[in-house]
Formats: sequence, C-alpha cells, structure tokens
Amino acid sequence: MVYTSAVATFRLGKAGFRFNAIHSFPSDPGYDRLPHGHDYEFTVMVEGERPAAGMLFDLRQLRPLVEREIVAALDHGNLDRILADPSLESLAEWMWRRLRPHLPGHVRLGLEVWETRSLFVQFWGDEPTPGR
Repeated sequence: MVYTSAVATFRLGKAGFRFNAIHSFPSDPGYDRLPHGHDYEFTVMVEGERPAAGMLFDLRQLRPLVEREIVAALDHGNLDRILADPSLESLAEWMWRRLRPHLPGHVRLGLEVWETRSLFVQFWGDEPTPGR
C-alpha cells in the first residue's frame, strides 16, 4: 500500500542534544541489573503544514527549551529515580511529555533518542498529525 496525502507536510529536526545518565534493570538476569551509564543523544523533530508565508517552526527556539526541560533535569542523573521503568521507550515518552506543552499546537512533536550507537527509539506521542 502506498501512502498518499492531499496535504503537504514538513518534518524538521534539530540534532545533537546530549546528556549522560545511569539506570538499571534489577530483574534483568544479565549485567543490565547493575547500575550502568549511557551517553544519550537525541533529536527533536516537529511536523506539520507550513503556513503560506514563513516557517513551520523556528528551530532556534528548541535549544533553550530542551536545555531547560530535558538536559538540566537528566544530565548526570539516575533514571531509576525519575522513571518507574527506565527503558528507552519510557525515557522518550517522559521527554516528549516535558516538551509538548511548550510547543505550538499546529506542530506534531517527535523524538529520536539514542542510548548507544546501535540502540534507539523514535516516539511521536499520542496526538494526531495537525491538519489530518
């Protein structure tokens, strides 16, 4: 099946955000049961219809927002103390919920969060795409 849309949408992103944090999975039979750290890296994305004149969203607004709401809260922290389930999926959802109230309603928010060079999650929240 081929997806087609009658409305052109744009997806913009700002990459390169980082924080360091530890977590553990006590019920894991392997080494992940012990506290261990990661250097997380993530991208913040917005999606929506571009207005007739101008930008969908000014990405320059993201850095101070992300620094305040995500990096300041998590950097060099213990995810076990913040999240009931410190999985990558729960982390992405927590981050999304921190950022979403600060963004305009005409954009959809997405995150791509990397835990290691080979493990990542994309999360687009629980909202419909604007205009659809």
